[in-house]
Amino acid sequence: MQVRGFSLIEVMIASLIIMMGVSGFVTLQSAYMRSDAQTNLRQVALQLAQEKFDDLRQFETLETTAGLMAYNDIATDLGGNIAAGQVNIVIGSDGKAYAFNRTWTVADEYFADTNADGVEDTWVDGPTFTLLGFALPATPPQKQVTVTVDWVDVDGNVVAVNLDGNFAPVTAGRSFQATTETDNAKEQPEVAYTPGLAPDVISYDLGNNESVETSKPVPDISNQGDNNVVQFETIRYESNAQISEKLEQEDFLTVNCSCRLAGTGTGYTPAMTVLDGNDMKVKPGREESKDVGIVATSKQPALCTTCCRDHHDTAAMVNNEEYYRVEGGLPHGHYEYLGNGNFSKATSIGDPYTEACRFKRIDGLYQLYPDWQLIDIIEFETTYLNTEPALDSYRAYTEGVIASKINQSPAPAKPADRDILVPPGGYQLIARGIYLDRMTTDHLNAVKAKLATNDPEWKGIVPFYDVNLTLLSDWRSDNTSVATITNEPIQTIIDPANNYYGTYSRGRAEALMDGSADIEVAAFAYNAGITGTAPVSPYEYNQLFTDDSLEVTVDSKSSAEKFFGLIGNISCLITTANVTKSCETNNTNKAEFVDLTALQIFVSPNQFVCPVTIPKGKSTPFFSCVNVSENWLGTIKFQISKAGYGVTIKIQQPDNSVVNTDTITLTQGLTATSNQEYNLILEFYQ
Repeated sequence: MQVRGFSLIEVMIASLIIMMGVSGFVTLQSAYMRSDAQTNLRQVALQLAQEKFDDLRQFETLETTAGLMAYNDIATDLGGNIAAGQVNIVIGSDGKAYAFNRTWTVADEYFADTNADGVEDTWVDGPTFTLLGFALPATPPQKQVTVTVDWVDVDGNVVAVNLDGNFAPVTAGRSFQATTETDNAKEQPEVAYTPGLAPDVISYDLGNNESVETSKPVPDISNQGDNNVVQFETIRYESNAQISEKLEQEDFLTVNCSCRLAGTGTGYTPAMTVLDGNDMKVKPGREESKDVGIVATSKQPALCTTCCRDHHDTAAMVNNEEYYRVEGGLPHGHYEYLGNGNFSKATSIGDPYTEACRFKRIDGLYQLYPDWQLIDIIEFETTYLNTEPALDSYRAYTEGVIASKINQSPAPAKPADRDILVPPGGYQLIARGIYLDRMTTDHLNAVKAKLATNDPEWKGIVPFYDVNLTLLSDWRSDNTSVATITNEPIQTIIDPANNYYGTYSRGRAEALMDGSADIEVAAFAYNAGITGTAPVSPYEYNQLFTDDSLEVTVDSKSSAEKFFGLIGNISCLITTANVTKSCETNNTNKAEFVDLTALQIFVSPNQFVCPVTIPKGKSTPFFSCVNVSENWLGTIKFQISKAGYGVTIKIQQPDNSVVNTDTITLTQGLTATSNQEYNLILEFYQ
């Protein structure tokens, strides 16, 4: 007979299961409550850290000034209005207070050349900077800040959060990075600024008593293997009869990278310049789910990680006017350049592609910006802008180009007086590119409205740039028997055994014999035009800007006696403490500066002169002897010195051998212009 019901054992087992379930639920509920409390405490700690970080950011001046928050006052647990120490915060409805401890550390950092290649490459602390032989500036170029907030959690453990960042010596009220501006933001102490001079630096009057210019004669170019890193900054300043006051500084870096597609992930839209009232401000980028990339090889500049990951557009980004670059109105594609105008499109995860990215320093860190947009390129001889009428004509032309691009109207004609008539010899040409950033529809309409009413302040709300592209553009002569033009590979390494001295030459017209030649300069429209590298897409390949409107006419004083030129490169190295660098030939403040204007050249018999040309940046200096008779026989002797250094002078001969001598000796007359057959090598040592 079967008995219905439960046995005692079954009841006990059921009771045990229920008890375990209740216990587990209570334990889980307790864990959830503790986790929720921990999360709330962490959020409060992060808010406290951000509050202090923003407090430190609001400095009003650079140097210590009574009654003002100063950049130089920012130090460990010092600076700003909020003091270090304990902060009590009430969390929840029960009125319970939690104690948080807020502190911060600050390290002054300096950008230094750590591998003795003549290019600043790494941020270092003060002691390291001085050990490298540099004097500390009065104001550190960067402060590394870490804000720490610690507290005791509900389990009795001490935990902490850290917030890291960098501050640059640019006040919030004077920076494009400021997102809001108080009524008193422009009441700042003056920071003196010395404007540059044409033709190296071109300043533009913005119509509101302010001017803008690129502060360096040429961009800083660093060749790192297959990557080119190009940096320059623009300065906006205000002038009066007594002083020029720096208002804003924009620092840009452009780099080319090798990447691979990595599928869908999280990247950022570009930070970009927008119009806020009558001021241009920076709108930060935001996170976006989209295609992303990774670096194809590890030995690339660190910023290539961000470049490969973020430089991708979506249809939504295009619709919202927050994209990097469109091609045919659509998000840009990614390609590997195969040479000769051929490309392979990257479509699958792992496919390689070439990329070039533009960065702007924002709050001390480089952030991706929309691609550069070239709207014109123009060439002229280096002395062309030395006269005020020529400079005024050039400015009127470039401003006309910018206005015509904005209004979609025909561009003005280029200045017609740029042709040169020269004897055989070497002559440095300059290429300048005019760039106009993409603007939102509202921003563009505001500019058009000012142009329509002839408002002289229209340039003050236009993000345009006049950049020296001499060393980044491609050069060509249509008649190389009359005049050649240098177009050497971008190479900044030092390797004397292979004739690399840290410089290279582009845009040097070498007039050889009587006749005429048209010189052409070309640059790609987007980021590859700034990096001086191959285009990154078929679209960019077809967007090539050229100027071939400069004619070189060579006249050797045609007569029974013929005259030629003798052109030679000047390569210069300087060795200090067993470290060899390329000589600095422009910046007198650098220890490796060598004044090539002091180079003496003695010609015997004295029938001609050999002027020295010292281009800006990493462009190769050269000497050019002009009007050398075919009958001249004799010597050309070089002499130079630098205090505290000895010097070895060498001459590279026509057979490429290098001889320790300070003299070029011609025992036979020239039958044609001698172009880089004899080159001067200077080696300074301690």
